[in-house]
Amino acid sequence: MWMLLLAALLSSSKSEIPPDIWACKNEVEIWCSTEGCSAKPTDEMTPMSVTAARNGAFSVCAYTGCWEGEAEVKEASGRLLWVANDVPFSTRPDGFRADVSLLIIENDIAGFIRVGSIATPLLCVRRPVDQ
Repeated sequence: MWMLLLAALLSSSKSEIPPDIWACKNEVEIWCSTEGCSAKPTDEMTPMSVTAARNGAFSVCAYTGCWEGEAEVKEASGRLLWVANDVPFSTRPDGFRADVSLLIIENDIAGFIRVGSIATPLLCVRRPVDQ
């Protein structure tokens, strides 16, 4: 669903794009556990597509599906934080559930996602109506 929305957003004219939609992607994949964190080799990396709206709607897509839902959004000093717990994975709704934490720094292209064991930086772009 969000992938279609993202595709529509990217192909829409500027006046058709809803305000405050963020689109993010990763260039590295980092996994963390109690033993520590490690980056996947580039040829084994899973591309991620993340979209988030100020109203709380978000989608974190990787592998064969997405964690999608509504989050509580907090704002502080130019940082936006989406937090949602026990979010189902679209292709395995009875399993593979995860807590989602998404941080986007509004005046930068940087973001960060923590979902399941993935904890990785993101490159983000805001898609407001007037830009």
